[in-house]
Amino acid sequence: MALTLVVACGAGCGKPGSGKQTVVFWQFSPLATIQPILDRYRAENPGVDLQVEQLTWQSGREKIVAAIAAGRPPDLCELGSTFIPGLVADSTLVDLTDSIPDLRADLVGWDAVSYHGRAFAIPWMLGTRALYIDEDLFRKAGLDPSKPPATWAELLEDSRRITQRVPDAKGFGMNSGEREILIKKFMPFAWGNGGGILDSTLTRSVFNSPQNLEALKFYLSLKPYSLLDRQEMHEQAFARGRLGIVISGPWLLRTLAKTAPEAHVQVALMPRPAAGRGKSASFAGAEVLGIFRGSKHRAEALRLARFLVEPRNAMPLYVATGNAFPAATAAAADSYFTTHPMDRLFLEQLHTAVSPPLHPRWVEIEEIVNAELEQAIYGTKTPEAALAEGDAKIAQVLAGPKP
Repeated sequence: MALTLVVACGAGCGKPGSGKQTVVFWQFSPLATIQPILDRYRAENPGVDLQVEQLTWQSGREKIVAAIAAGRPPDLCELGSTFIPGLVADSTLVDLTDSIPDLRADLVGWDAVSYHGRAFAIPWMLGTRALYIDEDLFRKAGLDPSKPPATWAELLEDSRRITQRVPDAKGFGMNSGEREILIKKFMPFAWGNGGGILDSTLTRSVFNSPQNLEALKFYLSLKPYSLLDRQEMHEQAFARGRLGIVISGPWLLRTLAKTAPEAHVQVALMPRPAAGRGKSASFAGAEVLGIFRGSKHRAEALRLARFLVEPRNAMPLYVATGNAFPAATAAAADSYFTTHPMDRLFLEQLHTAVSPPLHPRWVEIEEIVNAELEQAIYGTKTPEAALAEGDAKIAQVLAGPKP
């Protein structure tokens, strides 16, 4: 159910005759977290009031789509990067390309908002995942925790040793039971190996490629040494010292500080296929700011978006939530990352993280990929069959009518 709380707009907000423009802003951050930032905006822009609503990731997309259909979209809206393809296909987002050329060099993450070279939103916060290592389990397994796995072979060997040498422990966390997570865990191995899902023109499936097959066979080789479960269970097992290696985001650092403060943990880049071959890839997610064609105050919405992406305003969101990093490149110089080196490693991982293709029918394609991967993991299809059948289904989607 959507959280429909509308927060305080400040004195005179929306009152007839106040002479102020009221900009409606929908976003996903906790209200207490973003409120000080918005108060600063009001102080610097006394002619504008803000009406802010918090969405939830469980129902936010549906609420946004319903508002667009009713002709009452917010002026500015935080969007998940996976929302963008459908909204671009529906021509509901304003093409911002020519309004923000000055932001190009100041922000990263443009792939997540660009379609055919045009920017339909502004990158705000970026997320990725890396390897978490339980140092105590590494020592118990006779491994050196100062040398986390840097290659696929090292990941497999470290996972095997932990499973075989430490009672009641598993080496690696392999996701199952929640399809939407699989693509974020497997595709980094495929991307790091030169694989992909669509070609550069977004018109042809490349899912059934030798690079993807090699990556899938490697991923499945981890299964005998893996805990097959949902991400939440992986992170709980990791906190209890029962899982040696797990892929997760920076939010786990905050969770461990509360639930397992005694744990000895380090964070490492995703492994590459082999020394000197491939790259350390990961999944790149983005929270972006979009303006709808139905916005009543486009200019003020853009002014607010420019304000929010400034490092001084985006950085407090990361410090407070630990979920996603500012898209502003200057934020990397913040002193917070000097005193929090594990957080900083995620910034390094972002440089080689990959955004999913921005295709209008991405939601359907993602579901196909997740379903085929799941069948390969459960052993109901061979890796070859999963990729071949997934490739054929994606080709059908690409050949079908545009949504």
